[in-house]
Amino acid sequence: MTAINHALTGAVIGLLVGEPILAVPAAIASHFVCDALPHFASRMPKEKLLRTRGFRNYLIIEAVLCFALVVSLFIIQPAHWLLASICAFAATSPDFLWINRYIKTRRGQKWRSSSFARFAGGIQWFQRPVGAFVEVAWFVAAIALLAPFFK
Repeated sequence: MTAINHALTGAVIGLLVGEPILAVPAAIASHFVCDALPHFASRMPKEKLLRTRGFRNYLIIEAVLCFALVVSLFIIQPAHWLLASICAFAATSPDFLWINRYIKTRRGQKWRSSSFARFAGGIQWFQRPVGAFVEVAWFVAAIALLAPFFK
Protein backbone atom coordinates (compact mmCIF):
# COMPACT_ATOMS: atom_id res chain seq x y z
CA MET A 1 0.00 0.00 0.00
CA THR A 2 1.24 3.50 -0.67
CA ALA A 3 2.45 5.69 2.17
CA ILE A 4 -0.33 8.22 1.66
CA ASN A 5 -2.94 5.47 1.98
CA HIS A 6 -1.32 4.28 5.21
CA ALA A 7 -1.22 7.87 6.50
CA LEU A 8 -4.85 8.55 5.55
CA THR A 9 -5.90 5.34 7.30
CA GLY A 10 -4.01 6.35 10.44
CA ALA A 11 -5.54 9.83 10.37
CA VAL A 12 -9.04 8.38 10.06
CA ILE A 13 -8.34 6.09 13.03
CA GLY A 14 -7.05 9.00 15.12
CA LEU A 15 -10.04 11.19 14.32
CA LEU A 16 -12.64 8.48 14.86
CA VAL A 17 -11.18 6.78 17.93
CA GLY A 18 -9.97 9.86 19.78
CA GLU A 19 -8.19 7.89 22.54
CA PRO A 20 -4.39 7.65 22.12
CA ILE A 21 -4.08 4.37 24.05
CA LEU A 22 -6.37 2.71 21.48
CA ALA A 23 -5.74 4.78 18.37
CA VAL A 24 -1.94 4.54 18.11
CA PRO A 25 -1.74 0.72 18.33
CA ALA A 26 -4.71 0.48 15.95
CA ALA A 27 -2.93 2.77 13.50
CA ILE A 28 0.21 0.61 13.60
CA ALA A 29 -1.87 -2.55 13.14
CA SER A 30 -3.70 -0.91 10.23
CA HIS A 31 -0.41 -0.81 8.35
CA PHE A 32 -0.27 -4.60 8.21
CA VAL A 33 -3.98 -4.95 7.45
CA CYS A 34 -3.59 -2.55 4.52
CA ASP A 35 -0.49 -4.37 3.29
CA ALA A 36 -2.44 -7.63 3.29
CA LEU A 37 -4.92 -6.13 0.81
CA PRO A 38 -4.17 -6.37 -2.91
CA HIS A 39 -2.19 -3.30 -3.90
CA PHE A 40 0.06 -1.82 -6.57
CA ALA A 41 3.60 -2.90 -7.30
CA SER A 42 5.76 -2.56 -10.36
CA ARG A 43 6.63 -5.63 -12.38
CA MET A 44 10.26 -4.50 -12.33
CA PRO A 45 12.48 -6.56 -9.99
CA LYS A 46 12.74 -4.79 -6.62
CA GLU A 47 16.55 -4.54 -6.65
CA LYS A 48 16.43 -2.78 -10.02
CA LEU A 49 13.42 -0.62 -9.15
CA LEU A 50 15.03 0.78 -5.99
CA ARG A 51 17.91 2.15 -8.06
CA THR A 52 15.74 4.14 -10.47
CA ARG A 53 15.23 7.89 -10.43
CA GLY A 54 11.51 7.23 -10.86
CA PHE A 55 11.35 5.35 -7.56
CA ARG A 56 13.26 8.11 -5.79
CA ASN A 57 10.80 10.65 -7.22
CA TYR A 58 7.90 8.43 -6.12
CA LEU A 59 9.25 8.47 -2.54
CA ILE A 60 9.51 12.27 -2.66
CA ILE A 61 5.91 12.59 -3.88
CA GLU A 62 4.71 10.24 -1.14
CA ALA A 63 6.55 12.31 1.50
CA VAL A 64 5.02 15.53 0.16
CA LEU A 65 1.51 14.04 0.20
CA CYS A 66 1.92 12.78 3.78
CA PHE A 67 3.30 16.17 4.85
CA ALA A 68 0.34 17.89 3.15
CA LEU A 69 -2.06 15.68 5.10
CA VAL A 70 -0.48 16.64 8.42
CA VAL A 71 -0.35 20.34 7.46
CA SER A 72 -4.04 20.17 6.49
CA LEU A 73 -4.88 18.65 9.88
CA PHE A 74 -2.86 21.41 11.58
CA ILE A 75 -4.53 24.21 9.62
CA ILE A 76 -8.11 22.98 9.98
CA GLN A 77 -7.65 21.48 13.46
CA PRO A 78 -10.64 19.16 13.70
CA ALA A 79 -11.21 17.46 17.07
CA HIS A 80 -8.30 15.10 17.78
CA TRP A 81 -6.21 16.57 14.94
CA LEU A 82 -2.94 16.05 16.82
CA LEU A 83 -3.79 12.41 17.52
CA ALA A 84 -4.75 12.01 13.86
CA SER A 85 -1.33 13.37 12.85
CA ILE A 86 0.45 11.02 15.24
CA CYS A 87 -1.62 8.09 13.98
CA ALA A 88 -0.87 9.03 10.36
CA PHE A 89 2.83 8.77 11.22
CA ALA A 90 2.33 5.57 13.24
CA ALA A 91 0.40 3.89 10.42
CA THR A 92 3.18 4.72 7.97
CA SER A 93 6.13 4.03 10.28
CA PRO A 94 6.61 0.29 9.66
CA ASP A 95 7.74 1.19 6.14
CA PHE A 96 10.64 3.17 7.62
CA LEU A 97 12.18 -0.20 8.45
CA TRP A 98 12.81 -0.62 4.70
CA ILE A 99 15.14 2.40 4.57
CA ASN A 100 18.21 0.22 5.11
CA ARG A 101 17.29 -1.91 2.08
CA TYR A 102 16.76 1.18 -0.06
CA ILE A 103 20.09 2.76 0.95
CA LYS A 104 22.10 -0.44 0.56
CA THR A 105 20.52 -1.24 -2.80
CA ARG A 106 21.18 2.29 -4.08
CA ARG A 107 24.84 1.89 -3.03
CA GLY A 108 25.09 -1.51 -4.71
CA GLN A 109 25.59 -3.26 -1.38
CA LYS A 110 24.04 -6.57 -0.37
CA TRP A 111 20.98 -6.36 1.85
CA ARG A 112 20.14 -9.15 4.30
CA SER A 113 16.49 -9.82 4.98
CA SER A 114 15.41 -9.67 8.61
CA SER A 115 12.60 -11.64 10.23
CA PHE A 116 10.50 -8.46 10.16
CA ALA A 117 11.19 -8.03 6.43
CA ARG A 118 10.15 -11.64 5.78
CA PHE A 119 6.94 -11.12 7.79
CA ALA A 120 6.12 -7.76 6.17
CA GLY A 121 6.90 -9.07 2.71
CA GLY A 122 4.97 -12.29 3.29
CA ILE A 123 1.67 -10.60 4.11
CA GLN A 124 1.83 -8.64 0.86
CA TRP A 125 0.52 -11.56 -1.15
CA PHE A 126 -0.87 -9.57 -4.09
CA GLN A 127 1.34 -6.80 -5.39
CA ARG A 128 0.74 -6.20 -9.08
CA PRO A 129 0.03 -3.24 -11.36
CA VAL A 130 -3.71 -4.04 -11.31
CA GLY A 131 -3.60 -3.45 -7.54
CA ALA A 132 -3.62 0.26 -8.39
CA PHE A 133 -7.41 0.01 -8.58
CA VAL A 134 -7.54 -1.04 -4.92
CA GLU A 135 -5.11 1.76 -4.01
CA VAL A 136 -7.29 4.37 -5.73
CA ALA A 137 -10.49 3.00 -4.17
CA TRP A 138 -8.85 3.02 -0.72
CA PHE A 139 -7.64 6.60 -1.24
CA VAL A 140 -11.10 7.81 -2.29
CA ALA A 141 -12.76 6.00 0.64
CA ALA A 142 -10.29 7.48 3.14
CA ILE A 143 -10.80 10.99 1.75
CA ALA A 144 -14.58 10.46 2.00
CA LEU A 145 -14.19 9.43 5.65
CA LEU A 146 -11.96 12.44 6.38
CA ALA A 147 -14.13 14.99 4.57
CA PRO A 148 -16.65 15.53 7.41
CA PHE A 149 -13.80 16.42 9.77
CA PHE A 150 -12.58 19.15 7.43
CA LYS A 151 -15.75 21.25 7.52
